[in-house]
Amino acid sequence: MTTIFWPAAKSPKARKKVGGQSRRAVVRRAGARSPYPGPRLPFPVLAPGKMGREVGEHAFWRGSLWGRTVALQGDSSVTKFDLFELAGPQLLYWGTFRGNGYYESEESHSFSSPFVWMDQWMNVGDFKQQRITDSLFDHRLRRVTNSVEQTLRVEIVAHYDTWRDPDSQIRYEDVLEVHYWGRYPEPTSREVYHLGRGFGTIRFETLNSREPSGVHFQFAEFFERFTPTDSPARPWFDPFKNATYVHNGFCEDFLLPPVEGGGVTPHLRGWSGTDDAVITTDGGDEGTSPWKIALRGSTGGGDSTADFVITSDWIPVTPGTRYRLSGSLWRVSSADNVYLDFNDGVGQGGTFEDAQALATSTEVWERVAAEATVGPTTTAIKVRCGRDGANRGNAYCDGITLQRVDR
Repeated sequence: MTTIFWPAAKSPKARKKVGGQSRRAVVRRAGARSPYPGPRLPFPVLAPGKMGREVGEHAFWRGSLWGRTVALQGDSSVTKFDLFELAGPQLLYWGTFRGNGYYESEESHSFSSPFVWMDQWMNVGDFKQQRITDSLFDHRLRRVTNSVEQTLRVEIVAHYDTWRDPDSQIRYEDVLEVHYWGRYPEPTSREVYHLGRGFGTIRFETLNSREPSGVHFQFAEFFERFTPTDSPARPWFDPFKNATYVHNGFCEDFLLPPVEGGGVTPHLRGWSGTDDAVITTDGGDEGTSPWKIALRGSTGGGDSTADFVITSDWIPVTPGTRYRLSGSLWRVSSADNVYLDFNDGVGQGGTFEDAQALATSTEVWERVAAEATVGPTTTAIKVRCGRDGANRGNAYCDGITLQRVDR
């Protein structure tokens, strides 16, 4: 789709990730860093892997995820999308997920209960209108930054046996014109969609010049058939129970201005730890976030004291549901065990079988993951990162995420 931006918006550019660097002991130096280093570009990627021109994509994925039949509309990599659920005759809208990464993602919106977007019996002139609670999620701080009640509205405005796009001049058969308000009746919140049978969105327009992507309108010029991935990205929060996620998983939200080597408990919101658990920017930026947690090891031949950090608050979960705990680990000494786990399976309302994600290499970042099914009466859990064994070297963790994976 050709993309036309509002005059104030600039064409987005890709941001490069910064490569990893060798780990050394934590260096203590004073001074705070901005939680958002570098420029914050709006929507850096409209079409992943297809940079070089202002192009957008509307790709579709339908299948079974989280034990539900879902329909996802987003990019062809299915890493950013609007989330719909097919529930009998109704199409339910749960919000917009815009990525799991630290740099290449944007804020997400999640509804506490779904909005009924359409049903099978709607005709021209019919509408759906509902008041919902919309939570704005900061993908870097990993927390809700705003939550408001607002009215959503979808109206089927017209049906065209034939319709010609005013810009592309492509002629389509059997087209619906649908209007959507994200904050009804605010005029600038209205979006206009033209939906072509067998094509989906063939034209999109917004009246909001402050729309985060900077897009004014898009129109289709050509269509591609492709084999979509079998595994769309799973959001870092539970899309159906959006209080379920690891708060401050990127270690960028602080209670006090951060200082190199500062203790986790007084500095890092949502976490507590042993005395040798500190915050650090040691080793530079690996593309996950500047600050991370360090578990300092003995400078001698090791000791008997294990170190760990654990989430301060209980994370609400759905009983009997399976979750994946993942994160980036760095282990200095091969004599140490460095891992993520579900706090030995201790949960509110009942225990369950724990699972561990272990670092297997040294002097390199590893992305590790483990899955566990919480008990049938478990309503909340905690997660932690630990180092035990010989305790001879430092350990580091960052990007800790809990995702719902039940099918």
